[in-house]
Amino acid sequence: MKKVLHISKSRPGLWQDTDVTYAQVPGWLGHTTMDLKLTVLRQFEGQPQPLPVIFWFGGGRWMTVDHNVHLPNLVDLVRAGFVVVSVEYRNSNQAQWPAQLIDAKAAIRYIKANADKYQINPKKVAVMGESAGGHLASMIAVTNGQKQFDVGNYLDYTSDVQLTIPWYGVVNPLSAKQNSASSDFDFVYRNLLGGEPEDNPELVSQADPHTFITDTTVPFLLFHGTEDEVVPVDDSRELYDNLISHGVDADLYELQGAEHMDELFMQPEITKLIIDFLTTHFGNGA
Repeated sequence: MKKVLHISKSRPGLWQDTDVTYAQVPGWLGHTTMDLKLTVLRQFEGQPQPLPVIFWFGGGRWMTVDHNVHLPNLVDLVRAGFVVVSVEYRNSNQAQWPAQLIDAKAAIRYIKANADKYQINPKKVAVMGESAGGHLASMIAVTNGQKQFDVGNYLDYTSDVQLTIPWYGVVNPLSAKQNSASSDFDFVYRNLLGGEPEDNPELVSQADPHTFITDTTVPFLLFHGTEDEVVPVDDSRELYDNLISHGVDADLYELQGAEHMDELFMQPEITKLIIDFLTTHFGNGA
């Protein structure tokens, strides 16, 4: 049987640029170099205007990072009109803080330097991440203009961002360690900082978003589960309160009954909240 189909283009087709090297960093014991990769999800080429970009940072206790693990859950954001860049960063067995922040900012500069290639608007940049990646999303946002964290290539481009969306992100490493309902992950903070948080307040301060918040800090959209036994929900509440006290535009959504890295965060209701937040601040056009 011969049939002719008439199909309207209701959903945009997608490109995936995988394993793009955005930086080279010290490798094995400092004697080699290693490539850091990112993956770009975007609509077909030939868009009439550049699109806002979301940088995604996965979790993993800063000890193991798979930047491609959540790509299927990020596709809806691409179909909604955003470019999504999922970023690999060094884990704490490879380098201690602030190497992770340096890597994240290097990825942002790389994409801005290649804005035309990836069809992004470098003035509409959001960062988003879960757990350890949520901590990175917060730290990137509050350190806009802090040049000490811009290291490497493309230094003619700024790593500043306009919005941030942390999911159950670690805030203060000492508070997270002491107030967690489980002691199973206490060692991850020592691994990240290079010393016990209790004994190194200066290291904790450098990895704490509270240290850098000002009245010019960019808007925050925070998500946290009420039953999170790994990262205390009270830490997100305190971060929200501090942001509000500085006059920063911030919202905190607590997911009733949600645990750490719960699949509830991947539901359509959350995606809609994120899209609404991005659209409110970025607008519908470029």
